[in-house]
Amino acid sequence: MMVLFNNWDIKDSNNVIILAHSHRGNELRYVISDLGATFGKTGTLPLFWRITRSRNNPQDYEKAKFVEGVRDNGVVNFRYGGKKREIFDDITVPQAKWLGELLTGLSVAQIRDAFRAANYSPEEIGILTEAVQDRIEQLRSLP
Repeated sequence: MMVLFNNWDIKDSNNVIILAHSHRGNELRYVISDLGATFGKTGTLPLFWRITRSRNNPQDYEKAKFVEGVRDNGVVNFRYGGKKREIFDDITVPQAKWLGELLTGLSVAQIRDAFRAANYSPEEIGILTEAVQDRIEQLRSLP
C-alpha cells in the first residue's frame, strides 16, 4: 500500500504492528501513523530528493509511473525513489495481484469518499480516484 500511495517517507517510527483483541480472537493490525508524504511523486534520484519529490500533488501522483515491469525471478519492479526502497524489492507477482484483487472490493464511491474526507477539491478527487483505480488495475493485470 505504501508504494501504491507513493509514500516516500517510510520510517519505522511511523509504522507499527499491534496485537488487537476482538470477538474473532487475537489479530495482528498494521497501523500507519503518518501518510504526509503521499500522493505525489517519489522521485528517482535519492541524492536530489528535495528537487524530485512532491507530496499531496494529485497531478504528480497521476503522472508518476507505478509498475515498471516484472523481473525474471517473478518479482514486481515498482518505480519508487523513496526511503526504505529495499522493502519493495521482493514483492512477487502473486502477492501484488492479491492486493489488487483485494482492493477491487472498494467501490469508486468509497475511493472518492476517502479523498473527499481528506478535503481534496472535486477536481483533485477525480484525478486521485482515477489514478488509484489505474494502479489497482496495474496490480490485477500483472502477468
